Amino acid sequence: MIKLLKIVLTFFLLSIGQLIIAAEQAVISPLAQKSLLLASSKYGSLTVVVGERGHILYSHVTKNWVQASVDTKATLTNVIMLDEKNGWAVGHDAVIMKTSDGAKTWHKIFSDVDEQAPLLDIYFKDSLNGIVIGAYGLLYITSNGGEDWQKKALMLLHENENVDTEFQDEFTETEDLHLNAIAYAGNSRLYIAAEAGRVFRSDDDGETWLNLPSPYRGSFFGVLPLSFKDVLVYGLRGHLYRSSDAGNSWTQIESGTEEMLTDTKILSNGNIVVIGLAGTMLLSDDNGNSFFTVDLHHRHGLSELIELTDGSLLLTSDAGIQLLSKDDLTPGQ
Repeated sequence: MIKLLKIVLTFFLLSIGQLIIAAEQAVISPLAQKSLLLASSKYGSLTVVVGERGHILYSHVTKNWVQASVDTKATLTNVIMLDEKNGWAVGHDAVIMKTSDGAKTWHKIFSDVDEQAPLLDIYFKDSLNGIVIGAYGLLYITSNGGEDWQKKALMLLHENENVDTEFQDEFTETEDLHLNAIAYAGNSRLYIAAEAGRVFRSDDDGETWLNLPSPYRGSFFGVLPLSFKDVLVYGLRGHLYRSSDAGNSWTQIESGTEEMLTDTKILSNGNIVVIGLAGTMLLSDDNGNSFFTVDLHHRHGLSELIELTDGSLLLTSDAGIQLLSKDDLTPGQ
């Protein structure tokens, strides 16, 4: 009788476990390709996009998309493929997902619902050492390939003498700030673009950070190193700034828009593309010193772009995946 009860109990617990797993699985939907998609990554022929409801799609030809099996329904905000097999995605509920089979399946490695904040960006120095950042100063690091994640404060060095301390005093604690984007500039140098006009720079792979003078008091949503010293930051209301001295001083670049700018990339031909809300696209052919408008003839909210091997662009947006031919990248078109 006791043995029978144990068997019944075992099957009951297994059933409950299967229900919990099923509840956490992203729903396979034929409309996922047209849903809100927020980020993308490419390695070799593999392209991966992520977005709302835990949707992750992958393709080797960017025409036939397959929806991955994903152990979360949380909205995913960013993704990176480290090689043809291994990749990471982050999102709401401070969730961190990993794939080891070329984006086919994604398993939840870490989450903290109690944080009530999303993770927003990912950086991996190599297969072992990574950093993820997010809202309210969230910053986690791993040194063992994601086996463990350690919550860490943004360790600030002395303030730059050019920093507006009166303004910065309003946000003295970095945990008050949304850390929106992280980017690598080479030789152990990293940048973080943050809320409230904050830009941080690390020259030691993220161990310590310098609070750079801010050219703007509104939020920055992205940062793009152009070289070891040249860098762009961009964000609210079309604000776009360029520095030639690693962020110690800034020059405002006229964007011609008041829409939020969300992403920028250097293309294989050396041109720089910036995208944003309401179908905003800007193009520079002079290393980011000036930009021209590209008319996409729509007002979709664009979130991220990557360049494909044929020179076309893949855009993620509130209308899903969009492909733009390289012939369409004509200023003023």
